[in-house]
Amino acid sequence: MPEDRFRAAAREGRTLFNAWLMLNDPLLIELIGEAGWDCLTIDQQHGRGGNEALLACLTAARACGLPAIVRVANNDPGLVGRALDAGAQGIMCPLINNLEEAEAFVQAVKYPPRGVRSWGPYRARLGHEGDYFTTANAFTIACPQIETRGALDQLDEILSLDGVDMVCFGPNDLSVALTGRLDIWAKEVQEAMTLVLRKAREMSVMTLIFANDVAFARPRLTEGWNVVAVGTDAGWFSGAAAATLKAAVESPS
Repeated sequence: MPEDRFRAAAREGRTLFNAWLMLNDPLLIELIGEAGWDCLTIDQQHGRGGNEALLACLTAARACGLPAIVRVANNDPGLVGRALDAGAQGIMCPLINNLEEAEAFVQAVKYPPRGVRSWGPYRARLGHEGDYFTTANAFTIACPQIETRGALDQLDEILSLDGVDMVCFGPNDLSVALTGRLDIWAKEVQEAMTLVLRKAREMSVMTLIFANDVAFARPRLTEGWNVVAVGTDAGWFSGAAAATLKAAVESPS
């Protein structure tokens, strides 16, 4: 079986840095791997590209030795199975609202008897020794997002579901749900963040958090989140392009 970097780091108390992709380009993945990031999230909810882009990104991720989580567009077992069969280790599902939706998502990620994932791991089985069917459920990661008021209200029930391996705290959508405005520093969001981290630890569920920027990410490292995403590839490029132009314009003649 390939290295399970997520679970190994969690056991060792190490935080992994997650490169969150929206441009979804294989060349960028090679550059990200060269830069030393630990893992990827390939965003197919708000990112560009369909199945062909996903397959190309997962191929590049494997070549770079970067384990990949795919955020599917919605809670659709077809999208979940397609990403897993293409080689994603983890699947992230956005906008989970309640226990029933979380259960349906977990069933899509896991093979029977726990779930209903259909057989056909054309790339996922590569590199797995032995019987992929019997080892896949322990290797794959079902990661519902906690970013709605409903998910927060049923947090205990969602975390206690067999097969919920990780949760992703989404501060942006949750801030809108809790406050009516986009404010990840809002008191309500900070309190929810503390609650999710504490409850997940109590139930031995791995934690991932999306940080808009370095200022938001740094405290999360001290708190001990298992996986921290810092911005997106689109944001990095935009910021670097603006900073480079500004430096050139302001440079002495």
